[in-house]
Amino acid sequence: MNSTTTTSNNRNINEITSDSTQSFIAQNKIAVFTVIGLIVAAIVGFGLFKQFGEKSQAAYNTKIYTFETTVLKDYLAKPADAVAAKTLENGIQNLHLEMGNYVGLLPVVIKASDALVANSHFAEARSILMVGGKVSNDDYSDYFIESRQAVVYEDMGEDKLAIDTLEKMTSKSVKVFEGKTYLDLGRLYLKTGNKEKAKANFKYVIEKAKDESEFVKIANLYLATL
Repeated sequence: MNSTTTTSNNRNINEITSDSTQSFIAQNKIAVFTVIGLIVAAIVGFGLFKQFGEKSQAAYNTKIYTFETTVLKDYLAKPADAVAAKTLENGIQNLHLEMGNYVGLLPVVIKASDALVANSHFAEARSILMVGGKVSNDDYSDYFIESRQAVVYEDMGEDKLAIDTLEKMTSKSVKVFEGKTYLDLGRLYLKTGNKEKAKANFKYVIEKAKDESEFVKIANLYLATL
């Protein structure tokens, strides 16, 4: 998820900025990846807590573990294989049918969707994230699902859906990497020709997300071009 979003952000910035601006972004790329890495770490910790917190669901947890060590592992061994991607998607769907909206599915949904997105299997990732949306039971877990859905929608050329998803995220009580959410909104509004909303979102990053310094720098670069 994350690497795809970062790549998309950098690609769009490179298209609208000068050579000097591109050099600035390249110099700060490691810091941006570090920030994204923190999100991944949070997901892992969240997933382990959710997955193993309910001992009464030991049977489900065992099946999920078996799925990760068989179907998911098989996909990761050949991530470019379209058949393996479809098998992974179907496997998640079957687990959902069997377990219903058991929250312990969230970690494997996130792992599977991230792996699929990293290898451009966007349709399969979209399907799996829909399961995640049904399983998610609070604003915190909603963030991790919806932030990925926005990436997939953009990668599939559905910018309106990506914008709607990000706007929905801004209304939630949980504010995780809020600067990145508004930065992505600004990018997408600019991409779709709405310069006024793009400016508003970039300004929000600069004024309200001052602690997210790397996103503030990128927002300033975008504003300099408008």
